[in-house]
Amino acid sequence: MTIHATKRRPRLAALLFPFVLLLAGSWLPPGVTIAAESEGSELDPQEELRLTLFEHRQEEAVMKNRLARLVLESEAAQTRNQVDYDARHYDLDLDLNPSTNILTGTVVATVEVLAPSITIVELDLRTSMTVSAATSGGNPTNWSHANHVVTVNLDRAYTLGETVVVSVSYSGNPSSGYFGWDSYGGQDMIWTLSEPYGARYWWPCKDVNSDKPDSLDIQVTVPDNLIVASNGALVSDVDNGATRTFTFDHDYPIATYLVSLAIHPYTVYSDWYTPQGGGDPMEVVFYVFPDLFDEVQENFGKTVPMLDVFAQGFGEYPFVDEKYGHAMFTWGGGMEHQTITSLGGWWEDVISHEAAHQWWGDMITCEDFQHIWLNEGFATWSEAYWKEQTEGFPLYQQYMDAAAYYGSGTIIIEDPYNDNIFNTNLSYNKASWVVHMVRGVVGDTDFFDGLALYRATYGYDSATTEEFRDVMETMSGLDLDQFFQQWIYGEYFPVYHYEWTDNGGTVDLTVEQVQTNTGLFTMPIQVRVVTDTDTFEFVVQNSQASEQYQLPVTGVVESVLLDPDRWILRQIQTEVTDPTFEQGILLVNGVDWNTYGTEIYSAYEDSVFWGDNDITFWDNFIEPGGGYPANLPAPLGHGPVPADVIGQYSSVVWVGNHYNGDLPKWQETPILSYLETGGNVLLMTRRGMSFLEGPLTDFLGITWAADGVSLNNCTSTYLGLVDIPFTNSQSWADVFFTSVGPNSLLLFKDTTMNRGTGVHAQPPGGGTHRPDGAQFVHVAGRPYRMDHDALRANVEFILEHFFGEPYNQTTAPGDAVPTRVMLSSNYPNPFNPHTTIPYALPAQGRARLAIYDVAGRLVSVLVDGLRPAGEHTAVWNGEDDAGRPAASGVYIARLQTKVENLARPMVLLR
Repeated sequence: MTIHATKRRPRLAALLFPFVLLLAGSWLPPGVTIAAESEGSELDPQEELRLTLFEHRQEEAVMKNRLARLVLESEAAQTRNQVDYDARHYDLDLDLNPSTNILTGTVVATVEVLAPSITIVELDLRTSMTVSAATSGGNPTNWSHANHVVTVNLDRAYTLGETVVVSVSYSGNPSSGYFGWDSYGGQDMIWTLSEPYGARYWWPCKDVNSDKPDSLDIQVTVPDNLIVASNGALVSDVDNGATRTFTFDHDYPIATYLVSLAIHPYTVYSDWYTPQGGGDPMEVVFYVFPDLFDEVQENFGKTVPMLDVFAQGFGEYPFVDEKYGHAMFTWGGGMEHQTITSLGGWWEDVISHEAAHQWWGDMITCEDFQHIWLNEGFATWSEAYWKEQTEGFPLYQQYMDAAAYYGSGTIIIEDPYNDNIFNTNLSYNKASWVVHMVRGVVGDTDFFDGLALYRATYGYDSATTEEFRDVMETMSGLDLDQFFQQWIYGEYFPVYHYEWTDNGGTVDLTVEQVQTNTGLFTMPIQVRVVTDTDTFEFVVQNSQASEQYQLPVTGVVESVLLDPDRWILRQIQTEVTDPTFEQGILLVNGVDWNTYGTEIYSAYEDSVFWGDNDITFWDNFIEPGGGYPANLPAPLGHGPVPADVIGQYSSVVWVGNHYNGDLPKWQETPILSYLETGGNVLLMTRRGMSFLEGPLTDFLGITWAADGVSLNNCTSTYLGLVDIPFTNSQSWADVFFTSVGPNSLLLFKDTTMNRGTGVHAQPPGGGTHRPDGAQFVHVAGRPYRMDHDALRANVEFILEHFFGEPYNQTTAPGDAVPTRVMLSSNYPNPFNPHTTIPYALPAQGRARLAIYDVAGRLVSVLVDGLRPAGEHTAVWNGEDDAGRPAASGVYIARLQTKVENLARPMVLLR
């Protein structure tokens, strides 16, 4: 089904969709624990938790979808009566008994009549709770409770504009995915998390986003050892002896799913935020598990600076007359409860995410959950914005790269009853790119002015995609229909290919859209032209399969870059056209220094990924805070490796990880084109399926067996390579079947699973520009968690015996003239099934290179004819001249010329 955005459609009453929020940083249901894998001894334990949760989002989506089924579609739909009134105020008086798991309460609802007349008020409340009484206008009245709706009969008919006050008294055990009688440290810990429609599990209300009450009062009585955190200002804390009563007053509109309780014997302390215009400071209060008090101080201390940064960019903190704060609870991640975020972790990103939600999700709430991206996309983008404002634009770009999603699916939720509403890739990550791209399309001034107009128009209310679009159109003067149609209602992303020529004062630029899985995109594209005299910035409007542009410049053009600052979620295809292979080894780092700390830093200090070879260094990430290891040369560049750069190197060693944005750098580097021309690539990474999609998997000659597994061992299957012990967990690796293609060699395997973890491939004939190249080696796993000595030894072996490094360009085919006939050692050796045999001739002449077995029998003739002077290579595929595979054993390569007869032994291992 395709949904098309319609311009300025009437706002509809919210549909009710059954699902549970995937929290920023993710979450775990109570009672479920995921052991945080260690990311190195220097990492904060919360960073370990964040990494584990980040990588388990897909599994968690399954768990939360189970919770979503707690509210069925038929139960979620507004009743006809609920459309006829507007909720104005709720007063909750609750008594919680954790020894019996019973909640006893009375909720008073004040509503305004929207219809000509009503005689009932219907409130959502699960039938697992027992209603004992109801009132209307302060007097007892009749009620019924069926199909999870409490129907209160009014004392009279109320007409349009009149105010109705009803109350419902009830009790029961609300325990569910939305309400928990839990414990922490041996003490009671009671929590709520009501998104999307879990409020009805523990209090009667009109449970929809599009009808926020104007205010809320909450009175909670608990055993006297407990402390209650809830929305709004704490009005009183009364000691009743064996119990204690906390009263909160919240005088702002609030969605029902944002009403919250977090209850525990907390340690409570405060910080203070000064409003942007001055005035009395606002309390920022922290409810902390006592044993974690010291650990949370550093990151909790960033909360006030975050509020200040967001207030400068987004307008004043929306609830500045009351408070903001955090209350710790037993779920991982966080939930943006209005004025009092619930936090199960305390890493910086989850704090900035939930703080930003106070503007995006709380002050302005998505009208229905088809438009959840307006909540989660903005909050995810705000994580990057916080980093931009405090640490600079490069880190903002790195955060956006980490959120890039290139897969299928629409951001709009087409079928909320069957789709994964809180899909991290779509509702969070790609949605954050929509915010980023809107900023790029309209420019910073109109973007932030547009956010101000968005708040002024829909603040303390709810909004839809189309309403946000219209606000941005009003502010920018642009027609954004096509933008939102393709990015919110469409799938995938553009793939650009471009070529340019310097015509002396004009750059002729051709841009093609070459994506095949979706239609064309209409986008403005930034173009940067660098000449020997200046740098020129252009923006071209692009919407066709192929378009040409003439860009006026001065000087000799050195480079033309398309979307250099990455304002578009796109891929750019380039090709290696004239490789020289003259610069040796290019080492590319794809592991985030700030996340993996000592593990990756020490691996580089030990030269694990290049050994004794000379290298040029390229970094996917920005420089680590303490600088690079002393033995590592300064990086030649950052981000994807351009085609004209990678083609200069004879071999590339890529240390990958698929975390925080390195995968897009790999995808935009022309790896396949480089291989096809004759470059050699060693890729060491976990999550290899993502790196090796389609043609690269075919090139390696492997078939994937499982993804996201934990490796048990890395056992060598090739003579000359050694087993690699692990120094820490090897989770999220992708493994393949041990049977590989005819041009491939199995190098390593996990013997417990009997699955391949290392492979070498070389197509017969090599590459188009280097017949002894086009070799590709992949080693699965986290290279920074492999024994340094063992991995270094294997890397050196691969570079020397497979790739022929160090590669001397002066001995490339046809270039230099050697002084004598030479037959060099083959590589790899031992081999299976193919090997490369280098030889050299001082002058043009006839040469014969043949393979013999140890008994002197001819097996195969590789070269027999006139050859020019220079360096040459021949490849033996392990077969005789009849195409039959040769058996394992020792073979002799013999080179015969009119002046020399040379031989070298080789070992074929089947």
